[in-house]
Amino acid sequence: MSRFRRNSNYEEEEPAPDGLLPIVEKTLQTDVFAKTRNIWNGDMVLIVDEESVRVISNVIGMYKLMENRIYLVEQITKARAPNKRSAPIYFLSPTKSSIEKLIEDWTPSRKRKESLYADEVFLYFTNSLSDELFNMIKRCKPLVKRLKALSEVNLDFLVKQNRAFHFDMDPTEVFASIFRRTTAVSEMENVIADKLVTLCATLNEYPHIRFKENSKVGKKLAVLFNEKFTKFIASNKTWWYHGDPDHTERGRSTLLILSRSDDCLTPLIHEFTYQAMVNDLLEVRDDKITVQTQGEDGPVTKDVLLNENDELWVELRGKHIADVIQTLSTRIREIVNSSTGMVHSRGKEGKTLSLNQMANALKALPEYKEVMSKLSQHMYIAHKCMDIFKKRGLLDLSELEQTLATGKNDEGRAPKVSEMVDLVEEQLKMTRDPVTRFRLLAIMIISQNGLKPADQGRLFAAAQLRPEESDALQNLEQLGIPLIQAITAARTGFRGDRIVARKTESDNSGSEYSSSRYACDLKEVLQSMAEGQLSIDEYPSIFPLPEDAYATSMTGGGIASVRAKSSKYSKGNTVVSRGGSRQLVFIAGGMCYSELRACEELMAAGGPEVIAGGTNFCSPGSFIESLASFKN
Repeated sequence: MSRFRRNSNYEEEEPAPDGLLPIVEKTLQTDVFAKTRNIWNGDMVLIVDEESVRVISNVIGMYKLMENRIYLVEQITKARAPNKRSAPIYFLSPTKSSIEKLIEDWTPSRKRKESLYADEVFLYFTNSLSDELFNMIKRCKPLVKRLKALSEVNLDFLVKQNRAFHFDMDPTEVFASIFRRTTAVSEMENVIADKLVTLCATLNEYPHIRFKENSKVGKKLAVLFNEKFTKFIASNKTWWYHGDPDHTERGRSTLLILSRSDDCLTPLIHEFTYQAMVNDLLEVRDDKITVQTQGEDGPVTKDVLLNENDELWVELRGKHIADVIQTLSTRIREIVNSSTGMVHSRGKEGKTLSLNQMANALKALPEYKEVMSKLSQHMYIAHKCMDIFKKRGLLDLSELEQTLATGKNDEGRAPKVSEMVDLVEEQLKMTRDPVTRFRLLAIMIISQNGLKPADQGRLFAAAQLRPEESDALQNLEQLGIPLIQAITAARTGFRGDRIVARKTESDNSGSEYSSSRYACDLKEVLQSMAEGQLSIDEYPSIFPLPEDAYATSMTGGGIASVRAKSSKYSKGNTVVSRGGSRQLVFIAGGMCYSELRACEELMAAGGPEVIAGGTNFCSPGSFIESLASFKN
């Protein structure tokens, strides 16, 4: 029985598609479905487990599966009816439970003496198969004699946006594993590194590996990933990577490995951008949200998906909520007023249509029913976010958060510490929601590197934290954030009785709204890395970087000129273009939606392609729950 590490010829037949999503789709089409079609001429059934079905469902829908002659998708854990005319394609995660179910399918028993499917079996795994599991398969003779393909496809991650991924990992379990007090490598960290290997293998990237010097988690994962990826390359002799002598269309990428402890402030800030607000304030599960839209006969409640298939969501998710509502209102009004005799709205330009006006518009414009329905869905979601924001009094609170996070108010003035303590105490007493109180107190602590001992009692009393929020606050110390400032002559973050700006003097947010002055740390880091200015002392590399990978190569022009002014360096007789090099960034403990937006903004400004992700996507709620859950 032969064993294949990967079911691909590794030769690049055409230019790689742009973004991660089409690359994953192409991998599935080429390395799984096309190969199977070339061997089997009949119908097929796709058998998946709980993990692998999520990998596929985020990339390929049922219509495309049917184009590949796959007319049935079944869960390996559930009872299935015989389908002898269809060849089985098993796409599974390499776990013992899935292998046991696979073997059960092909082992005769009293209940089933014949096999479920046709006698040609195609077997694919999302990640590398351990020797133990491989030997389990070998011992199943009825399965082995029917195997026509056995391959590790390297797709052990979920693609949630065109250039964004996560590992579908429980954030509470991740926190409990990676932030504990031990230097030993945990099983969780091994899994994270293995999944990172599949990501880079699929992207054909052999990256320079960088991490934050003072990040224990980042450094440990960087070393572990390097060890595992070195083994992957050694066992896959035909695998190629961008920047090797035969593939010079782009240079080698850089992988920046961080952890959530490197920036605990960003997950707590109340955001005004659409995607961040939706995931903070509304109930969203697996991209699904329940909305109420206006139909021809009145309000209609239904579930919708907020994913890459919703073009309006993709367009609006990174915009400020005010711009989202304005855009939706304008488009609805344009449709309503598009033809003579149609329903016209009253009132001044830009005013949101009433529900009755939208119902009349749907009746009068049946040809625009689908478009109006989509616009109506997002109008409902956007207004629901704003209603919650106003009801909870988050507008004033968010201004206080912005001042704490940036060190300046909306007028550019740095207020006194005593002034801010008074304002925070007052806001804590006014706020009814305990989670919101926790977020404000934590923002105060993190942004100022701890509280003054004299202020601790009054702010803690005003916060009235429940046990779970108290646990989360105490665990901030496990992530390296002091709750109380040390009594020293020079306190970090303070100068006399004034708040020192946490950020540089320049506004890095790029927002015209004062409510969005704060920019996450990652934006500045990635911008510096793209410009070749990221400190090698603060963000070292596993191996020495080529000079071109970190030396400043521009004399001005900012991020917009990164591509235009990209340099080339020689590698033997090969010339590699740095301008096409990808930036990969991974955050153990979860990536925030504001960080995903920062990556998109840098690319939109002319920067290199950024592919970003984490163990999960991190909302304020999941971050706080994770903080409260682990103990050392």
